[in-house]
Amino acid sequence: MPDFDTLSGIMKFLEDDYDAMIPRPATEEELEHCNDDLAEIALELIPDGYAEFLKMNNGFAWNGIEFYSTLQVTDPEENYTLMDLLIMNNDFSDAYELDEYFLMGRADDDYYTYNTETKKYEILEMSSRDVMEEFDTFEELFADAVGGRAASVYELMQEDQHD
Repeated sequence: MPDFDTLSGIMKFLEDDYDAMIPRPATEEELEHCNDDLAEIALELIPDGYAEFLKMNNGFAWNGIEFYSTLQVTDPEENYTLMDLLIMNNDFSDAYELDEYFLMGRADDDYYTYNTETKKYEILEMSSRDVMEEFDTFEELFADAVGGRAASVYELMQEDQHD
């Protein structure tokens, strides 16, 4: 059974297909440029844990879950564009004035954020922006957000094989 508790286990499972958008790694230059642009408009910089993820995959989209990239990335087959961190954080900051938060992504009714005051990765409920869950690392947040859905897909596949 795949390991749905780790980032590497989840990504290994999803890279086999499952319509996951897994862009190439971000370069150091792209990370620096993105941070420079964020700083220029007085937004929080990319948290270290998320920067490490971006060095492996410059964003992620699958099954209604998005983790933004250093630049807009378009999947030509699906004609789907994954938004970039600068635009999404600027819009998030303008809409909610939550200056202590760095927005990494979203899904359904949740925002995936990093709280610069508590130094925690958090899942916020979209309409109220209440903290639903908090994590010490990005990998823990990713495993919670993506791993559960990936495990459900795996279980359905197993059931289909037994029918």
